Amino acid sequence: MAPKQPSVGLYLLQALYRRGLRHLFGIPGDFALNFFKIAEDYAKLKLVTLSHEPGLGFAADGLSRIRRQPAAVAVTYGAGALNIVNAVACAYAEKSPLIVISGAPGLSERGRGILFHHQAKSLESQARIFREITAHQAILDDVHTAAEEIDKALAIAEALAEPVYLEIPRDLVLQPIRPPKTGTKFALPFDAQASREAAAEVARRLKQARRPVLMVGVEARRFGLGQRIVQLAERWRIPVTTSFMGRTAYPIDHPLYAGTYLGPAGHPRVMKLVEGSDCLLLLGVLLADTNMALRLTSLNPAHVVHAISRRVSVGHHGYDHVPLAQWLGDLLRCPAPSVRRPAPRAPAPPRLKPEKYFDSSKATVEAIVQACNRLLLERPDTPIVADNGDCLFASLDIHSPDLLASGYYATMGFAVPAALGAQLGSGRRPLVLVGDGAFQMTGSELSHAPRLGLNPVVVVFNNASWEMLKTIQPEGEYFGLTRWDYAALAGIWGGRGYRVQTKRELKQALFAAFRESSFALLDVRLDAGETSQVLKNYLRRIRG
Repeated sequence: MAPKQPSVGLYLLQALYRRGLRHLFGIPGDFALNFFKIAEDYAKLKLVTLSHEPGLGFAADGLSRIRRQPAAVAVTYGAGALNIVNAVACAYAEKSPLIVISGAPGLSERGRGILFHHQAKSLESQARIFREITAHQAILDDVHTAAEEIDKALAIAEALAEPVYLEIPRDLVLQPIRPPKTGTKFALPFDAQASREAAAEVARRLKQARRPVLMVGVEARRFGLGQRIVQLAERWRIPVTTSFMGRTAYPIDHPLYAGTYLGPAGHPRVMKLVEGSDCLLLLGVLLADTNMALRLTSLNPAHVVHAISRRVSVGHHGYDHVPLAQWLGDLLRCPAPSVRRPAPRAPAPPRLKPEKYFDSSKATVEAIVQACNRLLLERPDTPIVADNGDCLFASLDIHSPDLLASGYYATMGFAVPAALGAQLGSGRRPLVLVGDGAFQMTGSELSHAPRLGLNPVVVVFNNASWEMLKTIQPEGEYFGLTRWDYAALAGIWGGRGYRVQTKRELKQALFAAFRESSFALLDVRLDAGETSQVLKNYLRRIRG
């Protein structure tokens, strides 16, 4: 007797498990209840539920980033799926492979001439919306082709490090799937000859260059290329920088590391190194305005090699169907010259203020940075999760080996739910930096931490305003926020809250928070207009 075939829903769950996933983030709804029931019974994927789909998407994104693998999120049709659009757009923009699974009205229910609840313009509107923010979309409406569609979507998410979208009509979830045909494993096209030629051309440029520089971007993390890039830098003796979004994609204590490029707002030595290079090798760097400090015109295209995802551009021409990992392997096999270039001057370690700095004076952003750097001396493996705004700029002065942030798409509300996903995926206790505006968007997801066995430490930059936006346009009167009692909320949600007014209270609270077993929240009261020095430099020099 032939073995019983799994249902469409079960085959999808099994395919996720085979690719290394161990969590499924989801919020149920009536069009997705069949899938959720199968997921609960399957039990090999831990089902993680939160309060609202935006937080759900950011949590899955946080797990994906720290584990460097796809993460799956399941939602209902319409109201659920459309709620998660911003988080998926962030993942698409920043190369994070989310697998979005949406329920949908059943095939047997359609064609009656009636509208379905949660439906927008048409039944297909949702899929058309996700076409703009995912690398691949599939409607699993045929048991004969569903297996191939599932395998193809998961392969694309993994190969491109981009989100994909799968929609399952609710009456297909339980239907037996037809097994995939043998020999139909999906693979993206790969031009091995183009890869070798691109590697050889770049090797020739590196040999001729007098001032080569390597800049590492976010894709180095997404594709797990850190060790290969270290080998490349060491073989060719090339100084290494990172983009704003790629910070911590290269070991910050490596002797060839020069620092993070932030244009005129960053260190002048790093800006001179990057913009004066006669062979600038961009590895996995997104050429975006915020990511490149609004300085794209400062780079000479003739001197730039841009290797990203599946294309290598050398000067004014390019090689397609060349995956970054394979091309990097070909480049490492090219003979390197014996020339010994001097190592760059390493970025200075953070200067710690003396103990007397933490006095009874008002807490500042600089004091938050100082306290965090002291903490990281004792807990160097602590990952930092930063939200958009001044807390992200402040994090550039914090000496952490891991930083998760929305450095390009720059959405608010990322950090708290992303930290939950990051701790689920890594087991490491994160330190979260978040402004009060972003916290009011998604911070309530922190209430799920006790149920999920999580205990992040959250520092709220509380100045009762969207301070970064106010800094950009100071004449506006629409930046004010209601000042919540964040410390009290932490107690209500099952954690420990600290009200912080002074520098001394800040340092004491941060160290005490990491001694707590529950999650902790520091409500740091900042004066209006108080921002980091990095943000002040960024705005002043960009304007100048």
